[in-house]
Amino acid sequence: MSHPGPAPLAHPRRERVGPHQPLLREISGHDLGEGRLEPGMPNGRPQRVLRVDVTGAPPNLLGRVLAGSYITGHDQVIVSARNGLSESQRRELHAAVDRILGMTVVADTSSTVEIQNFIDPGKYELPRLMHRVVQMLRAELEVCHAALTDDESPQLTVIDTIEQEVDRLYLLMVRQLLLSSESARIAHDIDVESHHYQIGDRLVAKMLELIGDLVHGIGAELEEHLRGIRRLPLPVVHEIAARVERLERLLTRSMDAFGHLSIVEANATLNVIDETLPRDARSWHLTCHDITDRRVGVAAQRITFNLDMALELLIVVNEVTINRSVEPRNEIPPALQVLVHGRKPFEAAGSSDTSIAILSETTRKPSAFHA
Repeated sequence: MSHPGPAPLAHPRRERVGPHQPLLREISGHDLGEGRLEPGMPNGRPQRVLRVDVTGAPPNLLGRVLAGSYITGHDQVIVSARNGLSESQRRELHAAVDRILGMTVVADTSSTVEIQNFIDPGKYELPRLMHRVVQMLRAELEVCHAALTDDESPQLTVIDTIEQEVDRLYLLMVRQLLLSSESARIAHDIDVESHHYQIGDRLVAKMLELIGDLVHGIGAELEEHLRGIRRLPLPVVHEIAARVERLERLLTRSMDAFGHLSIVEANATLNVIDETLPRDARSWHLTCHDITDRRVGVAAQRITFNLDMALELLIVVNEVTINRSVEPRNEIPPALQVLVHGRKPFEAAGSSDTSIAILSETTRKPSAFHA
């Protein structure tokens, strides 16, 4: 399931506020029922507090507001309604809290629910979180591959559990990245000290979350139609299994290049994907004519569509790797700098010259994304 980013939920009406007044941002009745949002820092406390009046709020908005409050770094959320929270709002609230790491209900009355975020935004290094997400995506793909190639009954239901954890880690990564853009300490603690890199990291985190959604969709199709898919002609089954295995391999290869800032590896992966996508399309067009069961054929088509879309998302990851190599960053070790414009990078104060950091095979560290 995709989650909202930190963009505002609506276009607020701005008001002048004094230096010691909490920021008040009103939302029109159309956008938040008859209620409003009040982000601020009451009494100068270091906590970010969001007050949400959900009177008349439409379905699903409360859960999305809570996810947005988490991403944007709020420590406390106070949810209320003028006539008390309805049962459906209460269920929606608790379901959202259960999906988010570090978010806990600390007070619950008939009219108000108080939520606290206890997670330290600088506790986990971002590369470690991305490493864990890649491990989980590979585990999902391995389950899908085993379902297509093994005779034993596969444990496809485990994909649901893994995907929920991927979603939780995605929200945590985005929260940390947003807060790191405001705090040098947090940026240092999570190992993302370049503002330019924070943007690329946010994009890659989103690509991983979307790939998780696509793999989860593949698992759902296999769980519902596995018996029929296994009865398809062997060339069809073998092709789908090979494409699942290839996605796992290219995912690992893409994230390995991203972690090492290897533009050569990223370029090679992009070349493979550029060759693979049109070839797969032609091959599947010929193969699908052998499928006679319409329902199974539709399921197989959805699986191959998700596999193709995941490769498209990996294109973005590898493009970020290449773009990152030519954009400014705070620090580049001298041994890894390649001269451009004929002088040393950052030679003069305020210089905008860009250096390309290329890791050769001999200087490359062991990959964090290999099992």
